[in-house]
Amino acid sequence: MELVIVLVLIGLSISLVAPTWSRFSKSVELKAAAKKISGILRYYRSEAVHKGTVQQVLFDPELREVRMLTPEAVVDQEEGPKSKGQSPLRKFPLPEGVGIKEIKTSTTLYPSDVPAIEFYPNGGSNGGFILLEGQDHKAYRIKVHFLTGMVEIEGV
Repeated sequence: MELVIVLVLIGLSISLVAPTWSRFSKSVELKAAAKKISGILRYYRSEAVHKGTVQQVLFDPELREVRMLTPEAVVDQEEGPKSKGQSPLRKFPLPEGVGIKEIKTSTTLYPSDVPAIEFYPNGGSNGGFILLEGQDHKAYRIKVHFLTGMVEIEGV
């Protein structure tokens, strides 16, 4: 009898904790995605300064991915993109349940089909922000300052 009571109590406590754990897990995924994207932005700002080239980070809300153009991408008006060695495009797919809700960027030097943040050799950028939202409507805004290119994350 005591064993049955203990098993029932354990079952009840697990059933109460499981939904909370699921929400916590999704919240952690959202925060990790925001940190990953801000890390990507910081890295490409650093690369722009270090290599003296313009670096682009593209945001595609429909495909739910972030794409980065590497310095190997040489754009020729007539022939299109060329790559030297590896692929000039790298991708970071967003985790399931994390989406890009809003993007605001200024005009870029190199046009693209999707919104982009560009970093320039002087450390600056075209500026803007990206709003990531999870299934539980929790969100993080990643801001890129246009003058300094500095990247910061804030909870919304």
